[in-house]
Amino acid sequence: MVVAADAASAAGCLDEVRSLAQRYHVSSDPPTAPADKAPTAVRPGDLARSGGVIEPPPSPDKAVITPPRSAHDAMPTVPDVKDAPQKSTPADTGKLGAAETTALQALLVAARTQAERGAEAECRDRLREATQLIERAKK
Repeated sequence: MVVAADAASAAGCLDEVRSLAQRYHVSSDPPTAPADKAPTAVRPGDLARSGGVIEPPPSPDKAVITPPRSAHDAMPTVPDVKDAPQKSTPADTGKLGAAETTALQALLVAARTQAERGAEAECRDRLREATQLIERAKK
């Protein structure tokens, strides 16, 4: 009976995480690295064209993230923030600055993970930290 109550509480916390994520337009899904093809072997001609810079060998460790090849060299951000305002006004409750948005997403991902594990107290702690972050950003 206690296990069922804890699971229901964790589900309530998960619902709150999803609601807050939707309100501030951030994802509570953990970021994932896209699958990338293994690089080909380095040939002398490649090394000459690259100016001596070569890619490191592929790693079997899944924690190593290889960024996708793209046409631009901009540093990727999670979430992808484009010209967000530095501070939000009290009337503008759905928008935060880039730093606050990134911190909020990290807290919501952590809260979601705890809720999915059934750790209600830890989920509530992360939600409380997220709410405090939002309140500080509004000032």
